[in-house]
Amino acid sequence: MLRQSKRTREGWYLVDDMVRRWMQQRIELTQDFETVVNPSFKRKSSSELSACLSRFCQTLVDYVSAGHFEVYSELIAEAQEFNDGSLDKGIDLCRAIEQSTDLAVQFNDKFEKIDHCLSQLSELPECLAILGKTLNSRFELEDHLITAVHDCHRAMVA
Repeated sequence: MLRQSKRTREGWYLVDDMVRRWMQQRIELTQDFETVVNPSFKRKSSSELSACLSRFCQTLVDYVSAGHFEVYSELIAEAQEFNDGSLDKGIDLCRAIEQSTDLAVQFNDKFEKIDHCLSQLSELPECLAILGKTLNSRFELEDHLITAVHDCHRAMVA
């Protein structure tokens, strides 16, 4: 039992570290988003526009991928390990988050390529507005997920 408890505690700290790094990615994503929605963005040269959009798309895909392929599965595994009823809530939250993943991928597909994104700049403000609302909702759901299946175990492993 002591060994199981130690493994569970060590696993919790590994997940906590991963979540912290992921939250740093969220900050970078938010900063890149603010760059492309800033009114001065439209006054940039074509090469600057495409470079900023490309960076934003890369940050967006990195963040969404990390959540989808790493963080969510580790959080769900933690909920299973603790077996305290947080698993169902975690699964429901992950399902709710998935919808925003599709929108982020669609945005990336539309604007990641330099020649493609410049030809669609007129659509960018509307697409950014929709993506911004979606990301805000996603962040709220992710925060709920972290609270429901990870932070709730903090006192147990301390």
